[in-house]
This record gives sequence, structure tokens and C-alpha cells, in this order.
Amino acid sequence: MLLRRRIDIPTTLLDSAVASTVRTAELETVLRLGTRVTVPGGTTIMNEAGVGREFLVVLDGSLAVSREGDEVATLGAGDIVGEIALLENSRRTATVSALSDADVLAFNRREFATVLDECPAFAAFVAATAESRQAA
Repeated sequence: MLLRRRIDIPTTLLDSAVASTVRTAELETVLRLGTRVTVPGGTTIMNEAGVGREFLVVLDGSLAVSREGDEVATLGAGDIVGEIALLENSRRTATVSALSDADVLAFNRREFATVLDECPAFAAFVAATAESRQAA
């Protein structure tokens, strides 16, 4: 029998809203499937109306979200971004920039689809987040 190596979940993620709705085993799967990336402060990560190629989970740091030049949100640990463009196969709905150095988990389209298939509670969290953002 093969055993999977236990994944250490960052404390910042365990203390976030996603951890209140997603079990530890699913969070470990999310961490295993994503690629951890450090984004320097001041970096523009996504451009409004750009092509959506990736989905991110914030592990640490702060991201600014703006639409038509107006800041609409600040994201931190446990927040997600990039889901609408991938779920709807559409253009980006906002520009996202790192306010500080930030650690994120990055997923390409295929990895995003896999994590949604393998992690139903996380998929529900992503869907609920997308729905609330579209309603705003």
C-alpha cells in the first residue's frame, strides 16, 4: 500500500475562511496540486479583460483587486482569485496586483479542473465565491 506524504498546511490558510468550510484532507490535496509561487510586491498578476489562464489561492500577503481603475477589494490568506474567467471561459473581470510580497498557489486550467473534481467542498467554496462576486 502506498502512503501519501503529509502536506504541511500553512497556518495562515488554516486561520482563513476557506479552512472553515473545507476539510484538512481537501486542503492538503489543493496544496499538492498547486504550484507555490512568491509574487513580489507591486507586481500586476492579472489584467482586467485579459485572457484567464490561471487561478490563485492566496497563502500569505495581500493582493489588490481593481475594476476600471477603482480598487474594489483587498485579498489575503485563504482568498481566491481568477476563478470567474476559468469557470466561464471568459476574459478577466478585474486587475489584480500584489500589495506586498505574496505567496500564492497557482493552478493552470487543467490543474484547476482537477482540483474542482477531487475536492468537492473546495469546489463549492470556489463556486460560492464566484457567485457572490458576480452579484456585486
